[in-house]
Amino acid sequence: MPSDPVKAVFWFFHWSLQVLVRFFWILILAAVFYESYVNGLVGGIVTLLVGLSVWFGIALALFFFNIGANISRTVADVSKMQQNFSARRPSTQFSQPDFDDSKIVEGTVTDLEEERRKRRGE
Repeated sequence: MPSDPVKAVFWFFHWSLQVLVRFFWILILAAVFYESYVNGLVGGIVTLLVGLSVWFGIALALFFFNIGANISRTVADVSKMQQNFSARRPSTQFSQPDFDDSKIVEGTVTDLEEERRKRRGE
């Protein structure tokens, strides 16, 4: 069980869904026997159909929950890989290992004709 409260709630919800899907057939069977005893065969059949539809709904919820958990886990793994990848690589793709970039001065690119006109005018 995770120590984070939000993750713990989702973990418990996932665990509860798994237990319900695995053991709900026991509840359905007990309800069918009870309804058949009290209301006859028709009550048992109706209870069986309702129980199976509820069981299907719980299984479907568990299926979508598993898909969401797998997507979340994949996104977390990809973001970890990207962080590890960017920590090992230089910040630009085009950097050359033997190139000394200490002499590069940051600046802007200007039009050469414009610079020549300014110099002639001065």
